[in-house]
Amino acid sequence: MTLEEISPRQAFLRLSDLEVVDVRREHEFQGPLGHVEGARLLPLPELEARVGELPRGRPLLLVCRSGVRSARACEQLAALGVGPAVNLVGGMIAWNHAGLPVKPMEARSLSELLDTVIAWVAQVSSRESGLVRAELIDGLRRNDHAVDALTRAGVALALVHVESALRQSSTPPDLELSLASFQRSLAVL
Repeated sequence: MTLEEISPRQAFLRLSDLEVVDVRREHEFQGPLGHVEGARLLPLPELEARVGELPRGRPLLLVCRSGVRSARACEQLAALGVGPAVNLVGGMIAWNHAGLPVKPMEARSLSELLDTVIAWVAQVSSRESGLVRAELIDGLRRNDHAVDALTRAGVALALVHVESALRQSSTPPDLELSLASFQRSLAVL
Protein backbone atom coordinates (compact mmCIF):
# COMPACT_ATOMS: atom_id res chain seq x y z
CA MET A 1 0.00 0.00 0.00
CA THR A 2 1.29 3.44 -0.91
CA LEU A 3 0.59 6.14 1.61
CA GLU A 4 -1.04 9.15 -0.02
CA GLU A 5 0.21 12.43 1.40
CA ILE A 6 -0.66 16.06 0.89
CA SER A 7 1.07 19.31 1.86
CA PRO A 8 -0.62 21.77 4.19
CA ARG A 9 -1.20 24.30 1.37
CA GLN A 10 -2.69 21.65 -0.92
CA ALA A 11 -4.90 20.41 1.92
CA PHE A 12 -6.06 23.93 2.71
CA LEU A 13 -7.12 24.44 -0.91
CA ARG A 14 -9.11 21.18 -0.77
CA LEU A 15 -10.66 21.57 2.71
CA SER A 16 -14.20 21.77 1.36
CA ASP A 17 -13.75 18.32 -0.20
CA LEU A 18 -12.13 16.67 2.81
CA GLU A 19 -13.30 15.42 6.18
CA VAL A 20 -10.54 16.46 8.59
CA VAL A 21 -9.81 13.85 11.26
CA ASP A 22 -7.32 14.80 13.97
CA VAL A 23 -5.77 11.76 15.66
CA ARG A 24 -4.00 13.59 18.50
CA ARG A 25 -5.13 13.42 22.10
CA GLU A 26 -7.59 15.98 23.50
CA HIS A 27 -4.90 18.04 25.26
CA GLU A 28 -3.00 18.37 21.96
CA PHE A 29 -6.13 19.17 19.96
CA GLN A 30 -6.92 21.99 22.41
CA GLY A 31 -3.22 22.79 22.85
CA PRO A 32 -0.67 25.29 21.53
CA LEU A 33 -0.71 24.22 17.87
CA GLY A 34 -4.48 24.59 17.70
CA HIS A 35 -6.44 22.54 15.21
CA VAL A 36 -7.95 22.84 11.76
CA GLU A 37 -11.37 24.51 12.02
CA GLY A 38 -14.09 21.87 11.76
CA ALA A 39 -11.74 18.95 12.45
CA ARG A 40 -13.16 15.87 14.10
CA LEU A 41 -11.12 14.64 17.08
CA LEU A 42 -10.59 10.89 16.96
CA PRO A 43 -7.45 9.95 18.94
CA LEU A 44 -5.33 7.23 17.35
CA PRO A 45 -5.74 4.77 20.26
CA GLU A 46 -9.53 4.97 19.76
CA LEU A 47 -9.53 4.91 15.96
CA GLU A 48 -10.38 1.26 15.37
CA ALA A 49 -13.14 1.21 17.99
CA ARG A 50 -14.71 4.43 16.64
CA VAL A 51 -14.20 3.89 12.92
CA GLY A 52 -17.98 3.70 12.46
CA GLU A 53 -18.18 7.44 13.26
CA LEU A 54 -16.29 8.33 10.07
CA PRO A 55 -18.29 9.33 7.02
CA ARG A 56 -18.21 7.01 4.03
CA GLY A 57 -17.62 8.21 0.49
CA ARG A 58 -15.73 11.36 1.43
CA PRO A 59 -11.93 11.59 1.44
CA LEU A 60 -10.41 11.83 4.91
CA LEU A 61 -7.52 14.15 5.77
CA LEU A 62 -5.66 12.64 8.73
CA VAL A 63 -3.84 15.13 10.97
CA CYS A 64 -1.54 14.90 13.99
CA ARG A 65 1.31 16.95 15.46
CA SER A 66 4.07 16.00 12.98
CA GLY A 67 2.53 13.60 10.46
CA VAL A 68 3.77 10.36 12.03
CA ARG A 69 0.64 9.24 13.92
CA SER A 70 -1.63 10.38 11.10
CA ALA A 71 0.42 8.22 8.68
CA ARG A 72 -0.17 5.25 10.99
CA ALA A 73 -3.87 6.15 11.09
CA CYS A 74 -4.01 6.15 7.28
CA GLU A 75 -2.48 2.67 7.23
CA GLN A 76 -4.84 1.46 9.92
CA LEU A 77 -7.89 2.79 8.06
CA ALA A 78 -6.71 1.21 4.80
CA ALA A 79 -6.37 -2.15 6.60
CA LEU A 80 -9.95 -1.71 7.85
CA GLY A 81 -11.18 -0.91 4.33
CA VAL A 82 -12.00 2.71 5.20
CA GLY A 83 -10.96 5.57 2.98
CA PRO A 84 -9.64 7.09 0.95
CA ALA A 85 -7.42 8.63 3.63
CA VAL A 86 -4.70 11.19 3.00
CA ASN A 87 -1.90 12.08 5.43
CA LEU A 88 -1.08 15.73 6.17
CA VAL A 89 2.69 15.95 5.66
CA GLY A 90 4.33 17.54 8.70
CA GLY A 91 1.06 17.66 10.65
CA MET A 92 -0.01 20.73 12.60
CA ILE A 93 3.60 21.86 12.94
CA ALA A 94 3.83 22.26 9.15
CA TRP A 95 0.29 23.70 8.98
CA ASN A 96 1.27 26.43 11.46
CA HIS A 97 4.61 27.08 9.72
CA ALA A 98 2.68 27.56 6.48
CA GLY A 99 0.67 30.31 8.19
CA LEU A 100 -2.66 28.58 7.59
CA PRO A 101 -5.65 29.33 9.83
CA VAL A 102 -6.12 27.34 13.02
CA LYS A 103 -8.67 27.22 15.78
CA PRO A 104 -6.33 28.51 18.51
CA MET A 105 -5.81 27.30 22.03
CA GLU A 106 -8.22 29.02 24.42
CA ALA A 107 -7.04 28.72 28.02
CA ARG A 108 -9.77 29.98 30.35
CA SER A 109 -7.55 30.42 33.42
CA LEU A 110 -3.92 30.59 34.51
CA SER A 111 -4.32 27.13 36.01
CA GLU A 112 -5.59 25.71 32.70
CA LEU A 113 -2.77 27.40 30.81
CA LEU A 114 -0.17 25.97 33.22
CA ASP A 115 -1.75 22.51 32.86
CA THR A 116 -1.51 22.83 29.07
CA VAL A 117 2.14 23.89 29.26
CA ILE A 118 2.91 20.92 31.53
CA ALA A 119 1.08 18.46 29.27
CA TRP A 120 2.99 19.78 26.24
CA VAL A 121 6.38 19.60 28.00
CA ALA A 122 5.60 16.06 29.17
CA GLN A 123 4.76 15.04 25.62
CA VAL A 124 7.75 16.62 23.87
CA SER A 125 10.19 15.43 26.53
CA SER A 126 8.61 11.96 26.91
CA ARG A 127 8.26 12.45 30.65
CA GLU A 128 5.45 11.95 33.11
CA SER A 129 3.38 15.10 33.59
CA GLY A 130 3.44 14.83 37.41
CA LEU A 131 7.23 14.89 37.36
CA VAL A 132 7.26 17.87 34.96
CA ARG A 133 4.83 19.74 37.24
CA ALA A 134 6.86 19.03 40.37
CA GLU A 135 10.14 20.09 38.75
CA LEU A 136 8.64 23.26 37.31
CA ILE A 137 7.01 24.37 40.56
CA ASP A 138 10.11 23.44 42.56
CA GLY A 139 12.23 25.47 40.13
CA LEU A 140 9.98 28.50 40.61
CA ARG A 141 10.23 28.22 44.37
CA ARG A 142 13.97 27.63 44.45
CA ASN A 143 15.22 29.94 41.68
CA ASP A 144 12.66 32.71 41.69
CA HIS A 145 12.18 33.37 45.38
CA ALA A 146 8.97 31.43 45.93
CA VAL A 147 7.00 32.83 43.00
CA ASP A 148 3.48 31.40 42.95
CA ALA A 149 3.07 29.38 39.73
CA LEU A 150 -0.61 30.35 39.48
CA THR A 151 0.00 34.06 38.96
CA ARG A 152 0.70 35.79 35.64
CA ALA A 153 4.30 36.33 36.76
CA GLY A 154 4.58 32.68 37.80
CA VAL A 155 3.32 31.36 34.47
CA ALA A 156 5.58 33.80 32.60
CA LEU A 157 8.60 32.56 34.59
CA ALA A 158 7.53 28.96 34.05
CA LEU A 159 7.60 29.59 30.29
CA VAL A 160 11.12 31.00 30.59
CA HIS A 161 12.21 27.89 32.52
CA VAL A 162 10.56 25.60 29.98
CA GLU A 163 12.21 27.35 27.04
CA SER A 164 15.63 27.26 28.70
CA ALA A 165 15.36 23.58 29.64
CA LEU A 166 14.14 22.50 26.21
CA ARG A 167 16.81 24.50 24.38
CA GLN A 168 19.46 22.75 26.49
CA SER A 169 18.09 19.31 25.67
CA SER A 170 16.56 18.19 22.39
CA THR A 171 14.64 21.19 21.09
CA PRO A 172 11.20 20.07 19.82
CA PRO A 173 10.30 21.23 16.30
CA ASP A 174 7.27 23.13 17.58
CA LEU A 175 9.07 24.99 20.39
CA GLU A 176 8.75 28.48 18.88
CA LEU A 177 5.14 27.92 17.74
CA SER A 178 4.08 26.54 21.12
CA LEU A 179 5.84 29.21 23.19
CA ALA A 180 4.24 31.93 21.04
CA SER A 181 0.83 30.34 21.57
CA PHE A 182 1.38 30.13 25.33
CA GLN A 183 2.48 33.78 25.41
CA ARG A 184 -0.64 34.87 23.46
CA SER A 185 -2.85 32.99 25.90
CA LEU A 186 -1.05 34.51 28.88
CA ALA A 187 -1.49 38.01 27.42
CA VAL A 188 -5.30 37.66 27.34
CA LEU A 189 -5.73 36.11 30.77
